Amino acid sequence: MREDYTYALERDMNALVAACLEDPEARVSACPDWDNAALLNHVIQAWFFANAQVKAANPEKPTRPEIIEGLNDLDLKAKAHIASSNLYESLALCDPTQPAWNWSPDLTCAFWLRRMAHETAIHRWDAETAIGKEARLDPELSLDTLAEVVEVQMQFHLSGPVTEFPSGSLHLHCTDADGEWLLTSSGSDLVVTNEHAKADVAARGEAANLALWLWNRGDAGVEFFGDEELLRSWASLAP
Repeated sequence: MREDYTYALERDMNALVAACLEDPEARVSACPDWDNAALLNHVIQAWFFANAQVKAANPEKPTRPEIIEGLNDLDLKAKAHIASSNLYESLALCDPTQPAWNWSPDLTCAFWLRRMAHETAIHRWDAETAIGKEARLDPELSLDTLAEVVEVQMQFHLSGPVTEFPSGSLHLHCTDADGEWLLTSSGSDLVVTNEHAKADVAARGEAANLALWLWNRGDAGVEFFGDEELLRSWASLAP
């Protein structure tokens, strides 16, 4: 699976940088305060941060990225090349079971392999959409993009574990892949099961479209059932 993640990561890194540099001033619809230049700066910082955690192999606390002399004097293209190359090399060579700090219970490099592949894919979609390109999440990766949102990102944020969940249940149903999830809350815990079951609200569509909806990238191609406010409450859990 590591090879699948690193292959997708390298591909989406290159496409993201190309889209941002094609029109740095293009506005990013999902992040209204950003243009593509700001988006690329954000992603560069995320790549540097993730690389630092992988290289440090310290699960106890986050590690600051190393200071690279002269980095601030470089243009965006050069900074992106350094950040993406360093992260790709670290993830391609790491043992996925080696320790690495992050904000989930899985304190290993496997977290960063998955996290960086999906975050880069989502932001590549942002950058390409900003320049008017018809962007799509990779169909072979998108089921896991959705799974990561449900299994990890809706429960664990950089600021700490989520402790409040909607009182009603949510069913997610992929129409193009074998993927179904039932989400219910038990006190301050989220209970996720892979099953077909009736829930208070439901969302149905291709895995890529469901993932984009939970990432607050619109609801195109998604069919909804039940109370709209409850659906929004569930979607708001994703960072």
